[in-house]
This record gives sequence, C-alpha cells and structure tokens, in this order.
Amino acid sequence: MILKRISNLLKKIFQENEAPAAGGTVEVAARLEQRVLALVDNMPALPATATRAMAIANDPDSNFIDLAGLIEGDAAIATALLRFANSAFFAGGAPAVKLDKAVGRLGMFRSKQLILSIGMKSMFQKMDTTTKDQCAVLWHHGYVTGFLCGRINRAFRLGFDGDEFSAGLLHDLGRILLIMADPDCAERAATMDFVEESDKLECERAAIGIDHCALGAWFGEHSRLPESLIGAMRWHHNPDFSKDSQKLAALVATADHMANHLQRGEETKAYNPEENAGLTGLWDRWPPARRDRFKSEISAMMDESAQAAAAAASA
Repeated sequence: MILKRISNLLKKIFQENEAPAAGGTVEVAARLEQRVLALVDNMPALPATATRAMAIANDPDSNFIDLAGLIEGDAAIATALLRFANSAFFAGGAPAVKLDKAVGRLGMFRSKQLILSIGMKSMFQKMDTTTKDQCAVLWHHGYVTGFLCGRINRAFRLGFDGDEFSAGLLHDLGRILLIMADPDCAERAATMDFVEESDKLECERAAIGIDHCALGAWFGEHSRLPESLIGAMRWHHNPDFSKDSQKLAALVATADHMANHLQRGEETKAYNPEENAGLTGLWDRWPPARRDRFKSEISAMMDESAQAAAAAASA
C-alpha cells in the first residue's frame, strides 16, 4: 500500500512536469520513473539515526546526553563525530574521548549538522566508484550551501533555528537521486553543471521529463521530512513561488549561488552578489548599511564554508 502511494505520487509529478516529446523524452522519463522507484525500494528514506537526531536537536527539553545516547547505536556516526570534535578545525584542550564530551564541544546545532551530513553520505557509499564520486561532489556542494545558510542566518539574524543548514545540505538531493538511479538521465540533465541559467529546470524537464527540484521534494515527502525542508528543495530555484517557506527558499537560493561559484573553482574576491537572484529576494527590505556589510563579509563567509566542508568530509 505504501509503495503504491509512493509510486502514484511520483507518477503524478512526472505527468505534471511532462514536456513535449522530443528526442525520446517520453521513453527516457518512463525509464527514469521506474529506476527511481526501484532505487527507493531498496534504500532507506534517510538513516534513522539522522532523522531522530534532527528531532532531538530541535527539542528544547533535550540535552547532550540524549543526543550522545542516540549516536552510540550508530558506530559510523559515533566515530565520525569523535574524529570531527578532535580535528584541527575544532579541537581545543584535552581530547574528547567520550561521545557526550564530543557533543558538548561541538554543541547541539553543529552535532546535528554533522549527523545529518554523515547520514546523507551513507546513502551512496555502496554505489560504484563513478557514482559515489559524483555524489560526493554534490554532497560537498550541499554542505557548503548549508554552512553558508547557517552563517548568513546567524550573522544577519534571519530568525531560523537550525532548519537552514538542513535545507542547504539537502537542497540538491534530487540531483543525487538522478545520479544514483540513472546516470544517463543525470548526464542529459547536466546534473554536474554548476553554471545554472534561469531556464535550468525547464531544460531538465525537456530532457528527462522531470526536474531535480520536483524529484528531491518527492523524496523529501517519502522520507517524511519537515515541510519547510521540502519547500526549500522544491523552490530554491524559484523562491517567489513558495507559499510557506519563501524566506528559507530565498536563503538557500542565495547560498546555492555562492556555493556554485566556489564549486566552479572561481576566486571568492571575484564573486558578484548583484548576480545572485536569491539574494535580491532575501535583502529586499534591508537598509543600505546592512547590504554593504553583507557584501564586505562575502569572501570570508565563502572561505570559511569551504574549510568547514573539507573538515566534515574527512570526518
């Protein structure tokens, strides 16, 4: 019954996104639909530890011991958390040898970030080398985007309480699903292209019958993620279309544009915020002085996000 509901929902999305048949698009879309369903049928929605950790970290009544107790049941996450807490990026004082000490050093927010990012990586660890390498690139891009979301949120007091990192990390989950399910479709949709024009989603739908935003949002619903995260995955290319999470989608769009610049290997000092469509919606009502401060901090924020992603990747 559950699989039938999932299948019907995915079929509905393909039908809604159906583009005029060109170059076998209809056949490609039908094949992709079946391969995505087969993939999802044989993989977890998201590791249980990751989804439960999100709930604990967002619970004001929970504490470090609660989170450490959950992590103890997942050796991979426990090892990575200890390694990160003792890394050069974050270490200080005596080594953290117990999980509660590691969580205390990192804090609930950063621990949740790391647990979710490790959980996301585990989804593609058993794939072939090429697929795993491509997914790792997209994971890195997601981590940088998530880190920038958190950095901007804290520095400019946007009012989010942790969801912004999760939204940034997961925003391109649809691309990872494409690569895992059907590498040929991923190539047709230029999944590894980090130069995103305004017609990016339209081109994807014309090529494979669906876009990565719709596919990622569908998987978010299947994984029972919060509506705010699903909205960010669905609308980060079109924040103005979001009804309930427009501000979060605009933040993700802003960070995504900055992360794309880094992913292309371009210098942070060469970044032009005026070309960032998401930022236009985010700072629409900001006073000039606040905008100027954002511009002055862009290079530092981007450099810091790249360093944080590199540290997390080695955890």
